[in-house]
Amino acid sequence: MHNHKVEQNTSRVDMDVTKPWQAPIDHRVRQRAEQRVIKQLLQALLYENIIEFKYASADSSNDKALLDFTIKATDNVNYRAQGYIHYSFDIIRFNDFNVQRVVDGNACDAILEHVISDILLNIADASLKDSFIKELRHTLVNETQAQRLSPNLSMPNVPTPNAPAPIDVLTYEQLEGYLMAGHPYHPCFKSRIGFDLQDNYDYGPEFGQNIEVVWLAVKKELLVSNTAFEFSSATTLNEWIKDYVDVDNYEALNDKLKRILATTNDKSEANEDEDANAYGLIPAHPWQWQNTLILALQPLIDTQEVIYLGSTGNQYRAQQSIRSLSMLQADKAYLKLSMHLINTSSTRILAKHTVMNATVVTTWLNQLVAEDETAQALQIAFLGETVGISLDHEVLQRRGYQHPDIYGGLGAIWRENVSQYLSTNQKAFPLNGVSYINTDGSTLIDPWLNKYSVEDWTAQLIKVTVAPVLHLLFGHGIALECHAQNIVLVHEDGFPVKVLLKDLHDGVRYSPKHLTRQDLIPSFHSLPAAHAALNRGSFIETDDTDGIRDMTVACLFFVAFADIAVFMQTHYHYPEAVFWQQVADCVTDYQNRHPEHEARFELFDVFAKQTRIESLAKRRLFGDQVFPIKYINNPLAKSRVQTQC
Repeated sequence: MHNHKVEQNTSRVDMDVTKPWQAPIDHRVRQRAEQRVIKQLLQALLYENIIEFKYASADSSNDKALLDFTIKATDNVNYRAQGYIHYSFDIIRFNDFNVQRVVDGNACDAILEHVISDILLNIADASLKDSFIKELRHTLVNETQAQRLSPNLSMPNVPTPNAPAPIDVLTYEQLEGYLMAGHPYHPCFKSRIGFDLQDNYDYGPEFGQNIEVVWLAVKKELLVSNTAFEFSSATTLNEWIKDYVDVDNYEALNDKLKRILATTNDKSEANEDEDANAYGLIPAHPWQWQNTLILALQPLIDTQEVIYLGSTGNQYRAQQSIRSLSMLQADKAYLKLSMHLINTSSTRILAKHTVMNATVVTTWLNQLVAEDETAQALQIAFLGETVGISLDHEVLQRRGYQHPDIYGGLGAIWRENVSQYLSTNQKAFPLNGVSYINTDGSTLIDPWLNKYSVEDWTAQLIKVTVAPVLHLLFGHGIALECHAQNIVLVHEDGFPVKVLLKDLHDGVRYSPKHLTRQDLIPSFHSLPAAHAALNRGSFIETDDTDGIRDMTVACLFFVAFADIAVFMQTHYHYPEAVFWQQVADCVTDYQNRHPEHEARFELFDVFAKQTRIESLAKRRLFGDQVFPIKYINNPLAKSRVQTQC
């Protein structure tokens, strides 16, 4: 075996001998994590009508809205919880009291294994329940580890306790690691199937560990790439990468490539340069390299069509999505990498068509906004995905190479840094941070709400968020997957001024015949039939105009805003009905100001009595052979008025 192959099979940096993930379990931490997993599981099962339940007014409370929920598991076992059916889409949320398991009238705190045996294993026809249960168990262990060891925590007995950081001190990149709660609805909010606990500690965003991506040299005929800008004749993709990693680091990679080629090919220096120019560079997540790519690419490693070059020394930190990384060097583009990691029930690969479409979407949306005065006035802006590189699995398939992890296993997308869209007095803030609860029970945005008042701050948040998304829907006929992690709030001293929309590569939906700018319809890379069969929700074009509306309402209103509305009522006694009235006012204000789009107000009726969402738990239990959707009541239908926002 050649020398370079010895190096590329070495393990990552030796683990800390203290193995911090083996820290003693704190019972309070474990119980808090377990109750959260149980609550999100039961809330989803109830909301998606997977199991039967009853509820009644909680007689012991002065809160008339508080309900007692009862789930009958067997003849002598039932589960009890307290909580609310909220104004916001009738969402079910339990309160802080622990879920109880009641056996023959005797109650004790529920544990996950009992919920699994009493309820999940008895759901008829749930053919995927074994994998779902595995995700739940992993979520519990990973959440316990996070609650025990995250440096963000302020708790007794934690080795390095820190008080919650002042909100105005944290940068956007730091907030991406600080916000450790995960998905507020999905019961497998931290499953991370593929990680062991040391992996979770090394690569999970909440632990704040530095990460070094690895670089591979791949024969250019095996790579495809796309950019959202035109390279000059003197600039190539490798030249762009040189600027990204900096000249010295790039030259070090290139020199290493030449040395490896020289040791195996015995050629002149001129021929070494020529041979090196036959390769393109592509980064990979170190976990993906160790756990997937070494095996999947072994035949290509043997023929030197893929050569491991190692790290440049650049340090990264994981963002909330785990596979999106921020380079610690200021203002560098964010890097999204393929990982065969299952989190919130999705495998986080980057398929070739996704990588290639990322820059197509960015170019298209930017052109629409640049030529639209209303969009300019609304300050609509995107964190553009400007460069994408992928291994071309189709070339390998034509050569008869069919390893299952080749598809989507090696790909990278670079996303613009938020600093490009901030003036000197502005800062960026992930929208899901609005409803974040610090570990000491305080709310992250409390200083802002105290400064500006709950009503004024909330009204401004709604105004700067709703109008841009609505204009893309009504003004252009485009729905975006704008849930809370895909929206960046820009603020000035805590006061919202605009939003940035991101993660667009597979998060757009439209009907070609209903687009305003027919002359700008892009040519997208097609979705492979095998991919579509596995993920029926993965598509861009559709004739289902209600589906386009539902994507906007489900992502922005159901996922992002409902969580904020419930948060404001729970922690600040700000009525959900008032919140949704403000949202409705903003919609009608936009419609009154832009009657030229009236035809789309009915076509994409966001005031419809019901809208559709994907049933996340049902899909994980039953699959999507019959795509699991749920019709839910729309709070905007109850709040429609003709007033200005």
